[in-house]
Amino acid sequence: MDKISDNSQQQQIIEKKPAKVILRFVVGDEIYNIPKELADKYKEVRKLSISELWEQYGNAGAFLKAVRHQAELNQIQFAKKIKVTQADLSKMESGKRPIGKNIAKRIQKVCKVNYRYFLE
Repeated sequence: MDKISDNSQQQQIIEKKPAKVILRFVVGDEIYNIPKELADKYKEVRKLSISELWEQYGNAGAFLKAVRHQAELNQIQFAKKIKVTQADLSKMESGKRPIGKNIAKRIQKVCKVNYRYFLE
């Protein structure tokens, strides 16, 4: 039996490129197809006010998630700031766990939002 050298058995790694995303905008009778990476250069993000967020989400868990997104923090980062686990934060955002007054007050310190919004 022939011996195969290690070099001939190296696996080839095929780099997969993500599909190109095209955004379609319709303005009047005209249609614009623009590559997403080009559109991202001109993107503007409007932050909603706290009252607009509350009106949009209406319950404490969804509002908590919206406030976290407004602060541009992921669940792990935000959980550390309010001294809870990421799992507990996830449960609060999904409405499976109440937020409670103590945690609501910690959220108030971090996000400058009245803690009463988070109490149901």
